[in-house]
Amino acid sequence: MFNVGFYGGSEIRELGPASDMQVFFGCTRLAASYATPDEDYSLLTDRLYRRYLRLNELNPATDLVSKARKVLNTMPADRVDWPKLGWDPLSTRLNISSGSVGDVLVRYLDGARDLISNARGFEKRFHSYKPVITIVTDTPRFYIEKSRPLADYDALEGEPVWLRS
Repeated sequence: MFNVGFYGGSEIRELGPASDMQVFFGCTRLAASYATPDEDYSLLTDRLYRRYLRLNELNPATDLVSKARKVLNTMPADRVDWPKLGWDPLSTRLNISSGSVGDVLVRYLDGARDLISNARGFEKRFHSYKPVITIVTDTPRFYIEKSRPLADYDALEGEPVWLRS
């Protein structure tokens, strides 16, 4: 199993195996199901999951990560069907016995928030935006994927690139 994480600005954050990232996005969709009708989580559940975040999407995405964290912090970890979310007990770095789902996913929530902040800061300092993207972090695939044209992601349907073997 290969490792994935977030990349953007001047930083890469490896978080764990692809199955754990699937759990993170599954829990993000779960948090979105508790949102009010006017809240659109597609910046996380589609853009960050399958594509990349554009510069003008960074602030709203940060807000959504914070909202998702609040919801996930209220959900007991022992009441979640982890395998249904894609959790693989043979390939995981998640401690699913943590108190809340937010505790289980703290590295992912912090990673998303930090990479978004880094990308925003990089753009302000250097006037160059490097999009926040979910990416395979194992070399050499990372070096291939970070050079993939954004148009490939824009046209993407179905499974995200980071889930393809």
